[in-house]
Amino acid sequence: MMDQYRSERSIQASPNLIVAWSARLGKLSGLIAVGALLSIGLPRAAEAQARSAASRAPVFAENLLAIPREDETIELTWPTVLEHLPHAAANRVRVVDAAGNEVTSQVIDNDTNGTPELLIFQGSFWPHEKKEFYLEDVAPVTKSASRVHVLHDVPRDDIAWESDRIAFRAYGEGLKKTPSAMSSSGLDVWVKSVRTPILEKWYAKGHDSYHVDTGEGADFFDVGETLGAGGTALWRGDSLYRADNFKAYRITANGPIRASFELRYDPWSAGNETVSEVKRFSIDAGQNLYRQESIFTSATPGEIVYAIGLVKRPGMKGIESKDQPWGWLTGWGPVAPKNGGHGELGTAVLLPRERITEWKETPTHYLAISHATSGQPVVHYIGAGWTDSGDFPTPQSWWNYLDRFAIRLASPLRITFGATGTR
Repeated sequence: MMDQYRSERSIQASPNLIVAWSARLGKLSGLIAVGALLSIGLPRAAEAQARSAASRAPVFAENLLAIPREDETIELTWPTVLEHLPHAAANRVRVVDAAGNEVTSQVIDNDTNGTPELLIFQGSFWPHEKKEFYLEDVAPVTKSASRVHVLHDVPRDDIAWESDRIAFRAYGEGLKKTPSAMSSSGLDVWVKSVRTPILEKWYAKGHDSYHVDTGEGADFFDVGETLGAGGTALWRGDSLYRADNFKAYRITANGPIRASFELRYDPWSAGNETVSEVKRFSIDAGQNLYRQESIFTSATPGEIVYAIGLVKRPGMKGIESKDQPWGWLTGWGPVAPKNGGHGELGTAVLLPRERITEWKETPTHYLAISHATSGQPVVHYIGAGWTDSGDFPTPQSWWNYLDRFAIRLASPLRITFGATGTR
């Protein structure tokens, strides 16, 4: 059986232009020109100055916890941005810090209707630290390198996504038409030992090559016809009923801070119940866990009982925790040694504690059993951590990461506006 984990954490028109024109026109002409510019240019300058003052909105972000928060994503709804910065537009908004340095930001338009939903940016915070930023209605000066990526690989019909820490993939309907011919809704893990993007490079190397580590990590994870790392399935009579490969996809954002997409799974059945599922994924820079939202749809009334979980690997141990408002389930064990696999890997799922009906262990999986209502989203966080990335040298460091992530989810940054940071 899985051990119940009890955490032990340490919560912790300028004057220069006027002068130049005067010099060129000569003394008399210069006087006339200066008079004209003073009568016309200064009001415009005053207007520009006033506009500039109205085009800068202070925003404060405060860490309420006694722990540090690295690469914390700050989300501002677009109506909130416009409330404080009326002239902002999707291509004309940026964020600067208190010293005036531009901060990488991203406008999110998930439904691609031309009206953004969010402006996001990131900051790192010491315990109880409060930081000041400014929103400005000008276009960003610099183009930041993306720390996240999502792509659809046409030959295999995969969707793959990554942060600067870890990578994942899911299998599309087209995979069944390839020599692999695999039917699976399970989720794959690609471990990374570099902070740079790898998806394009690894797919270019080919299927056989990216299973071998050449200095950046590799695909050492076996999914097969299982849930892999964080897949969902209907749960009936102590049995899993999985969906087939995803039928359709839609990429909704692709960096520099967040990559997001949707997958659609055709209806499948468990007993007398048939459901379909839409999964929405988003991964942020600096994170080993990504957000996954499932919307199950069923014509049968009542709760939809489902499982989310982790495939067992040889030598793997499952651990669970409900110490925080977000409970978590994780497995830790050695990477499969095939193709030179090395190190140890932790995989995990998080979901709200009140939605966890029970933990289950089967011969092939560690599972969290939960419930959903038809048409209503349920949210999970899913991810993995590898010893040879340098981030998680021990299983205890991985558990501590999960605990802190759960604590951060339950206590978001406090966001305030105005000169004094009022809400």
